[in-house]
Amino acid sequence: MSTGERTHGSVWIRPVRTPRAARGQAFTQNDLANTAIALADRDGLDALSMRRVAGELGITAMSLYWYVDTKEQLVELMVDRVFAAQQAPVGDTWRERLRSIGRDTLELYRAHPWFVHALGRPGTLPGPGQLSNWNDHVRALTDPDITPRLEPQHVTLAVGTVKNFVFGYAVNPAPGVLTPYAGHPEIDQYLRDTVLGNELEHLRSLAGIRHQFIEDRFDSGLDIVLDGLHARMFGSATL
Repeated sequence: MSTGERTHGSVWIRPVRTPRAARGQAFTQNDLANTAIALADRDGLDALSMRRVAGELGITAMSLYWYVDTKEQLVELMVDRVFAAQQAPVGDTWRERLRSIGRDTLELYRAHPWFVHALGRPGTLPGPGQLSNWNDHVRALTDPDITPRLEPQHVTLAVGTVKNFVFGYAVNPAPGVLTPYAGHPEIDQYLRDTVLGNELEHLRSLAGIRHQFIEDRFDSGLDIVLDGLHARMFGSATL
């Protein structure tokens, strides 16, 4: 097969194959995605396999190949299913709606810890659920009923900036080295001992903000992001 004839590996342009009724196949792609999501939520993405998903559905692993060709295509279905379940942004202003997007995205990452590692894989394409999610964002932020509304060319900048902030926060939710690690006192103790034992005085000075919760820093950081977007899109007008 020549380079020009090579087939893209995305599940969304995969030729449709109809499962043989004689084999008792009665599953949809959503059934596969929901089952795989439940497994990944419980055990992580690395533990996910075609065999395990098939076992949960009560079919053979080979039967899954009627629906997807690879595990990567299965992950594509999972990502799109999660996007499809997202609610449209809410709020009376563009800032409130962007904040809604930020908070909802953080909750998504918390509900599905594997999700942040499943985005943007080589060969993947946005599916119908993800495209619908994007459509909701554009509609919400260019809504003529909010003042000021965003221009279409600003929507990608605004949403992308907010989501990049949340992505970084989800990957490293405790950027301050003296921030307590919820549920992991041994990690917190290790960091304290290392800072104190190596006389890292400047880091020790951060100990006074240990009472601040992760939630507070997320909201404060998101406010800074929104302030920056306001300055970029609307200049010096009142926030």
